[in-house]
Amino acid sequence: MKRIIKSLPKWALAIGIVSSFATPSYAGEFDGVTLKVATWGGSWKANMEKIIVPKFEALGGKIEFVTGSPAASFAKLVAGRGRAPFDVMEVLDAQVGDFAQVDYLQPINLDLIPNKKNIQSFQYNNTYVGSWFTQEVICYDTEKFSELGIPAPKTYADLAHPALQDKVSLPDINSGAGLANFGGVVFAAGGDEENIQPGLDLMAKINATKFWKRGGETKTQFETGDIYAAVVHVGWCARAARAGSPVMSVHPEIKPGVKGLAKEGWLGIMKSSDNVAAAHWFINEYLTTDFQYEYAINSGVFPLNQEAIDKMKTDEINVRLMEMDSGNISKMLRIDYNKVDKTAWINGWNKTLTTN
Repeated sequence: MKRIIKSLPKWALAIGIVSSFATPSYAGEFDGVTLKVATWGGSWKANMEKIIVPKFEALGGKIEFVTGSPAASFAKLVAGRGRAPFDVMEVLDAQVGDFAQVDYLQPINLDLIPNKKNIQSFQYNNTYVGSWFTQEVICYDTEKFSELGIPAPKTYADLAHPALQDKVSLPDINSGAGLANFGGVVFAAGGDEENIQPGLDLMAKINATKFWKRGGETKTQFETGDIYAAVVHVGWCARAARAGSPVMSVHPEIKPGVKGLAKEGWLGIMKSSDNVAAAHWFINEYLTTDFQYEYAINSGVFPLNQEAIDKMKTDEINVRLMEMDSGNISKMLRIDYNKVDKTAWINGWNKTLTTN
């Protein structure tokens, strides 16, 4: 059976001809297969190495990681005209529109992803399978706010307080969280995907001087006292709390009925991949309770697997900082990137932050 799967053309795998072969894994199933996964480094890669890699190696295969941001991975795809140096890629929600304009992804055979039962139906389709999402928050130092007599922030506008000058860190527009959080500011200021000027005006009032490109920078800045507040995903706030910083998170009020901002991640299989069966196996393992929980605890992303979410509720820091109610999570703002002119967003952001 192994020879049959390896010899089938990629399109046959993609449309489901091999669905009848979706049997339990067996020793030697992936002998000689090296699966290449494009993902972040650090704890992201470390969690995969801990949970997923040993399982794949037990089946005879090897996993190599091509580390970098999804933007860097997409740039490699463009440079290679779709010939990717990897089989599976982490894709941000903001990149879905970019992929729609090119032919770099192949269909996913959902019959080969039985663990999709662990996530919601809207979290997978024939092109992508959901992997995680983040809760983008305002993380603030409760002790410093108390010392300065500043009320706990409720909105992005509260970060414009004079006492916070030089003490607020925002995501750089080109970071993985940059577009999403700028979108949150835009909506909170009364704009939308096509009218970003209210958000630019609010950014000018906040007048931040620190911009992070990796969320881990904020954890260090809280520890050193360089910042008193940051716009960052709640996982980094949790890491700062676990390291001893007196921080609390706030899911900012965006507009009536909308509180908090969600950023979503997906997994896609490259059209150029010769390891399609292994790529499906990897995505299926990504959705297991064990991996989703380990990933969430150590990386700070929020799991899609409901059992993993229930396990998250047993941790005091998670419960204190993260939104656990599925109803409230579903109401969080999600940017419609189909309506976003990224060039206009980036140019507007750069112009505003350069001149103010």
